[in-house]
Amino acid sequence: MTEDQTEESNRARVRRLFIAPMQGLGFRFKKGTPIEEERKRIERIIDDVSYLTDRNLDRLYLTLRDKGEGSARCFWPARATIIALAQAAQPRPIEDFPGLASWFASAAGQRALEANRLVAEYRFWKAKHRPPMNEHETAMIASHARRLASDVELARERLYRNVPLQPDERAMLEAYALDERSALDLVNVPGQEDAA
Repeated sequence: MTEDQTEESNRARVRRLFIAPMQGLGFRFKKGTPIEEERKRIERIIDDVSYLTDRNLDRLYLTLRDKGEGSARCFWPARATIIALAQAAQPRPIEDFPGLASWFASAAGQRALEANRLVAEYRFWKAKHRPPMNEHETAMIASHARRLASDVELARERLYRNVPLQPDERAMLEAYALDERSALDLVNVPGQEDAA
């Protein structure tokens, strides 16, 4: 199956599980909206929520079904509202955010790796969906990276000495390893240009 066929089938899935039920309730765009503009808006909504699982598309439908705009509550909510509620139902995978791969593959990602801030910066991206924008955010990430490095080192020392870890320590190490692997994969992407 080609990527286009996969994308089209995913779009059809979103239409079936989310768009059609919403339209079945009477959701529409304001009178006078050109048909082509309506189609474009629906396509953008589909693209915005296509990462959701079937269950979370249903959750989004259940959440939005009584949140229409206008006096009759039958107009589609703003795109930002749909995106925010989709994020609440299921956070978008960090790898889907524009700029993420190029940022980590750039000199900025290499600097984060060399300064032992890679996992902290990756987690910042996961929370904020963007890179650090000012000195305050950079300092906050560096502080978090130092605390994280200390916690990881203490837990690894305990393991080395055969001291049993607490469940939260084990979970922290597993989450750290997973985030580190994901961030390293982004830093080591071949063929990326210097974006930072």
